[in-house]
Amino acid sequence: MSKIIPIGQGVNQGVNQGVNLLNTVNTLDKPFNNNAIGCSEVFLSVREAVNLLGISKVAFHKNRKAEKYVTKIIHGNGGAQYHVALSSLPMEVQIRWRKEHGFAPEKVSEDVEKTCREFDEMSEQQRKTALDRYDLVFRYREVVSGARRGALLAEKERFIARYEGGEWPVLLEKLGSVHWKTIDRWISVLAEHEGRPSSLAPNYRYTRDGASVVGVSMAQGQMILSYFMHGSQPKISEVVRKVNRRLQQVGMEQVTESRVRRFLKQHNVNHEAQVVMAREGEKAYNDKCAPYIKRNVSLLLPGDVMVSDGHKIAFPIQHPVSGKPVRMSLIAHQDLRTRALLGWEIMPTENTAAIAASLRRSMLWLGRLVSGVDDMAFVPRVMNIDNGKAYKSHFFNGLKGKTMVDVGGVGLYDQLMPYGFAGVAYSKAYNGQEKIIERTWRELADLERSVPNYTGTSIAMKPAHLRRGEYMHREIAEMLSLNTAPTIAEAHYLIALWAHEYNLRPQGKSSLLKGLCPYEALQIGLDALRDGEGDAISNRFISRDTLMFLMMAQTTRTLKRNGISLFGRQYLSAELHDLAKGQREFVVRYDFDRLDSVAIYHPNGEFVCFAEEFCPNGGVHPAAKLLGSADDVAAYKEAAKLKNGLHRATRKEVKQVLLGAAEAGFTQLVQDEVMPDVIRKQVKAAEAVSEERRLTGTDGGELGESERERMRRRLTAANLAQLDAMDEF
Repeated sequence: MSKIIPIGQGVNQGVNQGVNLLNTVNTLDKPFNNNAIGCSEVFLSVREAVNLLGISKVAFHKNRKAEKYVTKIIHGNGGAQYHVALSSLPMEVQIRWRKEHGFAPEKVSEDVEKTCREFDEMSEQQRKTALDRYDLVFRYREVVSGARRGALLAEKERFIARYEGGEWPVLLEKLGSVHWKTIDRWISVLAEHEGRPSSLAPNYRYTRDGASVVGVSMAQGQMILSYFMHGSQPKISEVVRKVNRRLQQVGMEQVTESRVRRFLKQHNVNHEAQVVMAREGEKAYNDKCAPYIKRNVSLLLPGDVMVSDGHKIAFPIQHPVSGKPVRMSLIAHQDLRTRALLGWEIMPTENTAAIAASLRRSMLWLGRLVSGVDDMAFVPRVMNIDNGKAYKSHFFNGLKGKTMVDVGGVGLYDQLMPYGFAGVAYSKAYNGQEKIIERTWRELADLERSVPNYTGTSIAMKPAHLRRGEYMHREIAEMLSLNTAPTIAEAHYLIALWAHEYNLRPQGKSSLLKGLCPYEALQIGLDALRDGEGDAISNRFISRDTLMFLMMAQTTRTLKRNGISLFGRQYLSAELHDLAKGQREFVVRYDFDRLDSVAIYHPNGEFVCFAEEFCPNGGVHPAAKLLGSADDVAAYKEAAKLKNGLHRATRKEVKQVLLGAAEAGFTQLVQDEVMPDVIRKQVKAAEAVSEERRLTGTDGGELGESERERMRRRLTAANLAQLDAMDEF
C-alpha cells in the first residue's frame, strides 16, 4: 500500500496533481487520470465510495471523522475535495470494485456464505446457467432416487444416456454433454448452501454486467495501458514485450499475450471512446464514437440551402495552357433538400473563379426551373460550404469591419442579401458528415473508374497498369492508349452525362426521398415552393447580367501607360488615358468567361469605366502591312485608331484649354519682359482692322474705338499702364 502524506493547498489543480506525485510514494508513475489504471493505491471520490458502501454522504463523513477510512484532501478548481483510499474500505467492497473494473481480486479467505452470491450480483448468463443446472439436478434426483439397491450406478448411466439421447433437448442445447459425477458434485454444492440454486452458478470470473475478469493486477494493467494508449498505435505483441521487460526490471510477475489481449478487449468494451481518441485521434473519435446531430431536412424547400465542396478528379485532364495531363478540381453545388446536383465547374485548382462559376450556373439552372425564363437566376437562402481558403476569400465575404475605401467593394454574399440570401454556414474541419455532397463524390467514382486514364483515388486503388512491375498491364495500356487525357470540354461533357444520370437515379436507400429521384423530388419541392411563397418568390430572382456582374472576380492593379495589366493582357480606355500613371491602384473586376474587357473602379467604390483589351493576342504584327495577314492588318489599324484617337482628343482638349486661358488673360505670353512688343502688335492689328472698316463705311463711326476698348478689356489691369505708355510713346 502506498504511503499517504497530507498535501497542502496549491494554486490550482494542475499544481496539486504535481505535488501529489511528489509527496506520494507510488510503485509506478500515473500517466493517466483514471483510477482504473492508477498507481497501486487507488483513491475514490466521495460519490464512488458512498455508492460502493451503500450509505449516505452524511454517514460517510461521520465515519471519516471517526477515522474509519484513510482519506486525503485535493484542492482543485471546485474547492477542497475528499478522496478515500480503496484499501481502507471493507474487503467485500474492494472485491466488488476490482471485479467491476476488470482486475483480479486480491487473494482473501472467504467463508461459505460469502462464496455463494445472490442472483442480483451475477450476470444474466450466470443466472440462466445456474437455473438450467438446478433443473437438470432436479430431474436427475427423480430418476436416481427410485433406483434399487446395487443398481444405483446403472441408473445413473441410464439417465445420462437418456439425457444425451435428447429426452430433454432444451437442457442439452444449453448445458451440453454432462457426466453423472458432475451432477453429483452439483448436488453436494447445493447441500452445502442449503439448496440455493444460485450456488450452481459457474465460477467464472465475471463482473456484474457479464464482463470477464482477467488475471491482471492493477500495476500490470497500468503498464499495459500506458504502452497501449499511444498515438503511434502499437501492436499488442509490442505492448506485451515492453510490459514484460518492465515487469522483469521491477521484479514482478510477467503476463502472457493472451491475457493482455483479453484485458485490452475488456478495457475497450468499457472505454472505447478513450481508446479511439488516444490511439487514432479526435477525428477518428468524431467519426466512430461521438454522437451525431440528426437534421430534419424535410423542413426545407428546394433552393433554401445549397451545399458546395471540391473534389479532386481521379483521372487526368489536359491543362488548358500547358497541355499536360493534370488531375483537376471539380467544384459542385447541390441542393440539400432534394439531393439534386445543380451546377459545377472544372479548374486546375480550387479557386474563387471556379466556385463563383459553379454557383452562377447552379443559380441560373434553378432559376430557369422555378421561373421558366433562361436569363433569371434563383438566389438560395443559405450556403453550406467548405471551410477552405478559396471559400473564405474576400471576394465572397468582403473585409468585415473596414470601410469601402479599404475594401474596394463588399463581398458577393453581402450583395446577394437584397435578393433573400440569409448567410453562410461553414462546415467544421475534417467533418465530412456535415456535407451531403461528400456522398455524391462516392457516387462519382463510378464515372472515374470508367474513364480509360483512371488513376485511382489512393495508392491502394491504383489500376494495375500504374503499379510497379506490372509490365503486361502497362503494355496493354499503351496499346489501348489508356493514358490519353481528355480536354476540359470533354471532361465537362462526361460530368454532364453523369450528373444527368445521377439526378435520374432513384434514391431507394434515402429515408428523405423514399425512392424518388432528385429530379422528381425537385419538381415536387418547387411546386411547394411556389405555393408557399406566392408573390414573394419574385424577390429572390436576379437577372443573368446583374448576377454575372456581381460575380466578377476582383483585384487591384496600378495604372500604367498602356492602362491596366491583368493576366498578361493590357486594358485601356479614354477615361484611363488622362489619369496619372503609377500613382495609385484601382479596383479591377473581371469575368473569366469574358476577358476581352474589365470594369475599373476607384478604391472608394466609384465606377470609372469599362476598359477594352489593347493590342490583344500578345501584340500586333511588327510588319503587318507588308508581311501580315488581313487579320494582322486589321489588328494594327484598330490599335492605331485607338492611339491616334486618344492623341487627337488630347490635342483638342489642350488647345481649348490654352485658348481659353489666353482669352481669360491667363497665358504665359503675358509677361513683363515681352509685354510691350505683344501689345504693340495687337494694337496695330486692331487699328488696321478699324481703319479698313472706317474706309469701307462699316464701322458705324465707332468701330476703331470699340476694337480698342475690346482689346483693353482683354488685358489685365496690371498691363493697362503699359498700354497707356505706348500711346504716349
